[in-house]
Amino acid sequence: MKTNYFTKVENKYVFNLSLIFWHVFIALSTLTIAISLVLFLWSAIPAVHKKVTKQPYPQKKEYPAPVKIALSDLNLEEIKKEEVPAIKQEEYTKPEPPPEKLPVEDLTAKYEFEKYMDTLKALIPPSKYSWKGSGYWTYPQGERYWKVYQKEIYRRWIITESGIEDKLNTSFNKSNTKKYPEKKMLLNGYISIVKILPEDKRLFALQFLMENVATNLTQNVNTYQSLTNVVNELKNAENITYINLLSNFGARNPNDGVPLIEYIASIIINFDITQSSNLIKYFINAYIHFFDQNLTKQEEATNLYLPLVSQIKVEQQAKAIFQYYRLFLQKNSQREKQIDQIEYEHSREISKIESKFLADQRDSQDVFDAKKEVKEKLNDFSLVGIGGGILLIVFIATFLAFLSIQRSVRKMEEKMDK
Repeated sequence: MKTNYFTKVENKYVFNLSLIFWHVFIALSTLTIAISLVLFLWSAIPAVHKKVTKQPYPQKKEYPAPVKIALSDLNLEEIKKEEVPAIKQEEYTKPEPPPEKLPVEDLTAKYEFEKYMDTLKALIPPSKYSWKGSGYWTYPQGERYWKVYQKEIYRRWIITESGIEDKLNTSFNKSNTKKYPEKKMLLNGYISIVKILPEDKRLFALQFLMENVATNLTQNVNTYQSLTNVVNELKNAENITYINLLSNFGARNPNDGVPLIEYIASIIINFDITQSSNLIKYFINAYIHFFDQNLTKQEEATNLYLPLVSQIKVEQQAKAIFQYYRLFLQKNSQREKQIDQIEYEHSREISKIESKFLADQRDSQDVFDAKKEVKEKLNDFSLVGIGGGILLIVFIATFLAFLSIQRSVRKMEEKMDK
């Protein structure tokens, strides 16, 4: 009797309450899966990196106008006493890299190179000028070894006077032009200058060019292209030492070498041709000693000197520029201070903008990293929630199935008992 009572209570209350309780768990698990799925989808969307824009640079203040020098300000009577400091090559020379090991000879463009050599020989005929040079053979292990074996290791050529071919090979080695296409380009640069001059000056010009080569082929080619413009203006000048000065400067100054030569080509016509070499010598001296290798400032001062040249005697045109530069810098010293202040303020404003831009970039990156970290954590959490919810639903469904089977079995037993 008591067993029937408990069975009725179990079937009527306990079992039904268990169903409600487990169904609530299933609903919560389903809700957890839904929320986790939404979070997973949201975390799968990449975090947005905030774009940072740099503030535009402020416009630089205009420089004050330079103080002009009148012809009356120049003491032309003192020009003969003007001493020009000698140019020290190390003042603007950069160390050359160590020579590289010679690669296996590449015969590409050898035919074109030989054509350029023929052109150079036509400009400087071997019948008139020494191309081969002179020297003598020595035999370190005795002449009889050479006579017997006829191998070059048993003799050595001693040069007493270098010929044009020897100097060309030296210039090729010094300029690191080891392949025929590179040698052809360097040779073409020599020819472009030499062919402008009269024959009696070509060998001297070629020697100047071969002695003053940079270790960079492109630098040499650009120097010769600019130098061609100067030689075209001064091809009838008796003194061609300016070729030595400019080729040397171009080889040793990779930054201002070509611009300086091009500027000289543009202004040299304003001076008498007899003063060209002296003018170029004084110009390079002033670039080093007066303007501290600032070509822009020197160009500004020189442009104000050009209108005065026609009023100065020919023999004073070149040397007067030295006195002019000194006076110009003295009278414009206050202006230079103002320019330095403008440059300082402008660079400071730029520095502030750059600092703010970098700080904004760091902040943007920090925010991005934080968002990325949150999304990564939510991604892991949502996967756990989805997996846990599915496992819980499966477990509860299995448990309810057992309860349902138990209830069905009991109903069948009751019917069988009746």
